Amino acid sequence: MMKKYLLIFILLFSLNINSQNDPRAEKLLSKVSSKIDSAESYKIDFKYTLENKLEGISQDALGNVTIQGDNYLLNFMGITQICDSNSIYSIVPENEEVIISNIEEEENQTIKPSKLLNFYRKGYLILWDKLQSDYNKKIQFVKLIPSDSDSDINYLLLGINISNNNISKLIEIGKNKTKTILNVNSIVFDPVLENDIFIFDKNNYKGYYIEKL
Repeated sequence: MMKKYLLIFILLFSLNINSQNDPRAEKLLSKVSSKIDSAESYKIDFKYTLENKLEGISQDALGNVTIQGDNYLLNFMGITQICDSNSIYSIVPENEEVIISNIEEEENQTIKPSKLLNFYRKGYLILWDKLQSDYNKKIQFVKLIPSDSDSDINYLLLGINISNNNISKLIEIGKNKTKTILNVNSIVFDPVLENDIFIFDKNNYKGYYIEKL
């Protein structure tokens, strides 16, 4: 589930322009990219929803992630992940364990959270989609179709708040009819960060089983 979340997540925030891309969608995504690139760090609070009506699956979870460059601190579904650009530390309080993995091995399996706000920059056909009202916000959706025909994803809908050019929602429709929704409840650009926020200190986890993969 964590890897599935990361895949979606980072499917959320590199632009390989295709001649079939809609210029309106490209222009809007360019504004989103400019805002993201101007920030050194950001914190995102989100709600994750997984649905598959055929299999009777419906699941919600809240989470947050703080990102600076390739470093991140992720809290989701009772697990904390710290990435210091070299290793990923997955802390599971329920089991009193810490799993340390190599960042390169993780990247081969999933998209990392540090790419959460810019995943759309390559690998997708970009199309203009519906404009939707969400409470007092106007959300313009851009449809992203994977260029890889072997992808498990049918298409993605990336919702952008047109008043501030922030990513507001990501909807993934899988080829297996699974629908995954990531609602961005808030984004704070350049938050004040503690100096050791991306540092794993084993002294804070005495009694935990620590395994290095």
